[in-house]
Amino acid sequence: MRNNRCIRLIAGFVLTVCLLFQHRSVVNAQQDEEKEIHGIYVSAYVAGTKNMMDEIIEHIDETSINAVVIDVKNDEGNIVFDMDSELIDGLGVENILVKDMPGLLETLHEHGIYVIARCVAFRDPFIDELKPEWMLRTADGEIYEDNKGFNWIDPRNEDARKYLIAVALGCQKAGFDEVQFDYVRFPTGIKEEDIGMNGYGRRHAIYEFVRDAHAPLKANRMPLSLDVFGTVINSKVDRNIVGQEYSWLSMNCEYLSPMIYPSHYYEGTMGKDYPDLYPYETIDAAMKYSATELATVNPNGDRIQAKVRPWLQGFTASYLKNYRKYGVEEVKDQIKAVNDNGVYSWIIWNPSCKYQWEAFKNE
Repeated sequence: MRNNRCIRLIAGFVLTVCLLFQHRSVVNAQQDEEKEIHGIYVSAYVAGTKNMMDEIIEHIDETSINAVVIDVKNDEGNIVFDMDSELIDGLGVENILVKDMPGLLETLHEHGIYVIARCVAFRDPFIDELKPEWMLRTADGEIYEDNKGFNWIDPRNEDARKYLIAVALGCQKAGFDEVQFDYVRFPTGIKEEDIGMNGYGRRHAIYEFVRDAHAPLKANRMPLSLDVFGTVINSKVDRNIVGQEYSWLSMNCEYLSPMIYPSHYYEGTMGKDYPDLYPYETIDAAMKYSATELATVNPNGDRIQAKVRPWLQGFTASYLKNYRKYGVEEVKDQIKAVNDNGVYSWIIWNPSCKYQWEAFKNE
């Protein structure tokens, strides 16, 4: 009897172990089969203009593009569709540029398109009139204004954080597949003496906001992605200025989207005199820097960490002294550099929403 009981216990233990490994295999397989994202940016104006969106969807159906990033809280500080939120209605921040967001989302999903909500976080030229107490201020108490005349929300303000989290949750309720925070940082031209906050303080403030925003989104099964400066990956100076600690942020979101546009790197960096002239080489170097930096907080690769899905350059930086026209080959070169570093998801940025569609065929 005792022998039979032992046999049953051993058999049960073996079965439990087998089921555990089977579960892990399924999870790993699901992770391996995660959909590659090939995305483009779509402004709220374009998203709200039916003939423009119809044309974009037609192009998407003919290419490898399978995702769009649509403005929700835009660069003007407005919510662009009726979010059905008492908080947002009470603030009066809506400017309805997309009159039928549910209908647009339904159409995009019918075409198998993954839809990401772009929410501009802390740069906000509108909210200062409504909530001046939320704004970043100078050491002498004045509302901070950057060199382009924009005001910024103070990332440390608890009520402002709650507002931004409410916007993100509103995107989840509306049917978006993912929330993406852009401008989740401090202004580039800010100095320690301007606001009485050093680099560590800025990095910690952004980290705390991301951590606090990620928790409710994760509880609602809503992926969070973060747009970060490409230069913060390998520059401690830039990390301190804008408050984006690349490795820290990777542990509190699902996707990191570094803006590694070749045009945005300083002359003589990335091993090139003028990085914009070398789309493949610049992106290749940026992706290698990224992998090295992420390994600092996850050396064994056994912790849950954000996947990298970079923003790539879909525009010509004609404002530079030495620039290159970015057409089909330049876009394809950037994509190839990303792929050659073992990453197969990316998003193309062009503020005019005009894309080199030929670059996305047979990818």
